[in-house]
Amino acid sequence: MFWLISFFTLGSVLGSFANVCIWRLPRKESIAWPPSHCPHCQGKLRPQHLLPLISWLALRGKCAMCKGTISIRYPAVELATALLFAAIGYRWQLSITSLQYCTLSLAFIISVATDISHREVPDEVSLGSAAILAVVAIVTAQWGHLLGGILLFSILFLIAVASRGGMGGGDIKLALAIGLGLGWKLALVSLALAIVVGGVLATALLLRGNRGKALPFAPFLAAGTWITMFCGEKLVEFYFSIVLRL
Repeated sequence: MFWLISFFTLGSVLGSFANVCIWRLPRKESIAWPPSHCPHCQGKLRPQHLLPLISWLALRGKCAMCKGTISIRYPAVELATALLFAAIGYRWQLSITSLQYCTLSLAFIISVATDISHREVPDEVSLGSAAILAVVAIVTAQWGHLLGGILLFSILFLIAVASRGGMGGGDIKLALAIGLGLGWKLALVSLALAIVVGGVLATALLLRGNRGKALPFAPFLAAGTWITMFCGEKLVEFYFSIVLRL
């Protein structure tokens, strides 16, 4: 229970930071300055207005100064990040794996939102998380994770070349972080899941007549990775159990 509460709290705080990145990075604004402010009246938010989840609920989704509506996206991002961190902390507690998975999860929360809203995965997020995960892999001698980063980056780069731009540069850099965070074996599982989930949705859209509409790939990379974090080893065991029976 201690780890559940601790990671939930940490996730909610970092979810608040994620909201800043989601709003500012696509607009090429600094995430450090100016301080947090209301998007309507530009009034500077006070400490009591910055409490993750609590402030939005206490103010009923309104700015304390101008009473302008504050998007439900803010508490939704904070809650999603908090729940992901809580699940990771409950499963792996204080460990290198928790550090790697929380780093990836925070990067995904930001990347999914910006990819959907602006068709962009900020380099500050993809390369920043990749740098952190590379350092962790080197310090802990997780050479399979370094191989995973190289492998996934190379695969998506080749897909981008073969499709002549069908894969965005942001997705390729995000794949680098995924490989560094999961290791080569689980990274391949996450990529396969992302392609399957993305393919199913793309097929459904085609059947409904939505042709020529490009889908952001970061949400599928995130979904594939989150499934792999919690179920990847079992999926690998299940796959090989079927192969060995053939």
